[in-house]
Amino acid sequence: MLDALISKIPAHIKFLIKLYLLNLILFLSIRLIFYLVNKSSDVAEVSSFEKIMAFRMGLEFDTAVFCWIAFLPTLIFSVSHFLSHKQKSIYSLGFYSFLVIELIYFFVSVVNIPYFSQFGTHLNKNALLWNENPGFIIGMIFGNFSYWGYLLIYFLIAFVLINVSKQLFNKFKSQIVLEQKSNKVFVIIMFVVFSVVVTIGARGRTSDRSGLHEGLSIVSQNGFVNQLAINPNFTLWKTVLYNRSKKPYVVPKNMNEQIAFTRNYFGIKTVFDQNINRVITDSLINKYNFVIVVMESMSVFKMGYYNGKKLTPNFDKLIKESVFFDNFFSSGIHTFNGLFSTTSGFPSILAEKSMKSYVKKPFNGLGTLLNGKGYETYFYTTHDPHFDNMEGFFKINKFNHFISQYDFDFDQAESSLGVSDHVLFDKLIEVTNNRKQKKPFLSVMMTASDHGPWKIPQNIAFKPNGDNEYDNCTLYADWAIGRFMDQAKQQSWYNNTVFMFLGDHGLSMGHTYEMPLSYNHVPFVIHQPNIFKPDTISYPSYQPDVTATVMGIIGGTYTNSTFGINILKEKHPFVVFSADDKIGCVDSNGFFYYKTLSNDQTFLRKYKNLDPKNYVNKYKNKSDSLGRNMMMIYESANYFIRKDYFLFE
Repeated sequence: MLDALISKIPAHIKFLIKLYLLNLILFLSIRLIFYLVNKSSDVAEVSSFEKIMAFRMGLEFDTAVFCWIAFLPTLIFSVSHFLSHKQKSIYSLGFYSFLVIELIYFFVSVVNIPYFSQFGTHLNKNALLWNENPGFIIGMIFGNFSYWGYLLIYFLIAFVLINVSKQLFNKFKSQIVLEQKSNKVFVIIMFVVFSVVVTIGARGRTSDRSGLHEGLSIVSQNGFVNQLAINPNFTLWKTVLYNRSKKPYVVPKNMNEQIAFTRNYFGIKTVFDQNINRVITDSLINKYNFVIVVMESMSVFKMGYYNGKKLTPNFDKLIKESVFFDNFFSSGIHTFNGLFSTTSGFPSILAEKSMKSYVKKPFNGLGTLLNGKGYETYFYTTHDPHFDNMEGFFKINKFNHFISQYDFDFDQAESSLGVSDHVLFDKLIEVTNNRKQKKPFLSVMMTASDHGPWKIPQNIAFKPNGDNEYDNCTLYADWAIGRFMDQAKQQSWYNNTVFMFLGDHGLSMGHTYEMPLSYNHVPFVIHQPNIFKPDTISYPSYQPDVTATVMGIIGGTYTNSTFGINILKEKHPFVVFSADDKIGCVDSNGFFYYKTLSNDQTFLRKYKNLDPKNYVNKYKNKSDSLGRNMMMIYESANYFIRKDYFLFE
C-alpha cells in the first residue's frame, strides 16, 4: 500500500526532495570546511556530543534556507503539473530560476568562511557597508592569494550542483512524459500538503511560540561551536531584508564622557578606562543557596498600589517576614526584558529581544559568577524552552540545567504556556531534593500562570473568587507562592537558602501616565529569616541590581561589571528603565522623568501619589539633569552591549 501511495506522488515533488538532499550534502561539506578552517583553540575541550548536536542543528538551518527558495519552484511545478504535463518550458523556468538562487546561496556560504576568519561573525548586512566601493573590495579580496582557494571551492561546489541537478532534471523531464494524469483532487491535496511542509521547513519549527532563530544554535558554552550550526544565508538575508527599517547603531561622539559619568555613578575612582569594572571585596564568604522566582506580570498594582485591587494575600504575608523593596522597577515591559536584566545585570535596550540578540559571549552575571564560585545552576520554565531563546541564552550564560515543558507530563499542561505554577514549584522541590551534588545551588524560575490565555488548574482545592479571569489567575499565582513557601520550609535546604521574588514586568492599567508606572513598578522581596529581619526599603532600585545583591550576600571577592549594586548596602540616586518606545527614570526624591520617543515629548511627574501635573517646565533644571543623566547611563549600557555581546551588530 505504501509503495502504491509513493508511486502516486507527482514526479516534481520527488524531484524537489532529491534537490533538497543534494543541498544538504553540499551545505554539510561547506560546514565541515568552515569548522576545520575556523575552529578555535579551545574547541578540543568541547564534547563530541555537543559538536554533533551543532552539526545536527545545522541541518535545521540548512533546511530552512532551502525551503525559503523552494516556494517558487513548488508553485511553478505544481501549476504546470495541474494544467498540463507537456509544458516543459514552464518546468525549465522553475528549475533554472531555482538553480540560479541556489548558486547565490552557496556563494554566500563559501564566502562566509574567510569572512568569519576576519571578523569572528557570520555574514550579515555589515558585509555590505562597502557597496559604494565594490571595485576596491573585489581588488582587496582577490589580491590576496589565500582567498583564491575559497573561489576554487565555490567553483567545485557549483560544478557538482549544476551537473547533478541537471541530471536529476533531465530524468525528471523523461518521467513527466510517462507520468499518468492524476486525479485533480489528489493533485490539489498533494500540493497543499507539500506547501505546508515547505512552509514549516522555512519557519524552522512547528512550535506556535517560536520559529527558527540564531539562539537555537546554542548547544554549548563554547562560542565557536554555537556558531557552527548557523547557515550564513540565514544571518545575511535576515539582517538585510528584515532589519531594513532599523537604523544602524552609531557610537556617540561623546561616548567617553558618557562612560565617565557612568563610572562616577557607580563610585569608580580609578584612572579612566572604557569599562565599569569594580572589584568588590568582603572578608565573609557564605555559601547560601538561592531560589529566585521571577513572577509573570506581577505589578505592585495587584498589591493595592495605584488604587489597584489587593489580590496577593499570601505574598503580603511573605513580605511581613522579609526584606521588601517597594520602589523597585523592571527594566522593560516584556518577560525577556525581565529575565535578561535580572540575570545579566544590564538594563534592557528598548524593544530589542535581548535573549536572542545578546549571545555573542556570556555576561558576567548570575550564572557566570555563581558558576565560578562552584555553584550548580538551574533555570526553570513552564513551556517551550526555545521561546524567546530562553534555553540558548541561559546555556551560554552558564546555567548548567534547564527544566522546561519536556520535563513534565504532557497532560499536565494547561495551555501553550505549559504547566501551572504550583506544578513548576513542585518540580523545583523535587529536582532540588534529588540533587546528587553537594555544591550550593542557584535556581532561577519563571512562572507563567498569571498571563493569557488565563487558565488555571481545576483539580486543586483552591478555588479563586475574583471578579474576572484575570483576577482569578493572579489569586491562583499568589496561592501557588504561599503553597510553595509552606512546602519549602519543610525541606532540609530551607535554612541555608535565600529566596528572592520579583516581577518580570508589571501591568499597564492606562491610568498611570503616558509611560504607565504600573508596567515597570514591580515588587522585590528577599526572604530568609535566619539572615534578614523584616524591613521595607524605599529608595529606588531595579532588576540589574539582583546580581550584585546576590554576590553581596555571598561575600568574598569578585569583579562587578554590571549596571547594578548591592541594594542591601548601597543606594542609587536614580534608576533607568524602558517600555519599548519610551524611556524613563525615577530618582530618590520621588520624581519620575520620561520621554515618549514616538513624538519626542518629555514629562516630569511626582509619582508617589500619581500627581497629574507635568513639572517639566516648572522644574526645568531638574528635568534637564534627569534627562541628560538618564541617557548617559542608557547609552553606556547600549555601547557595552553592542561592543561585546550583540551577535550581529
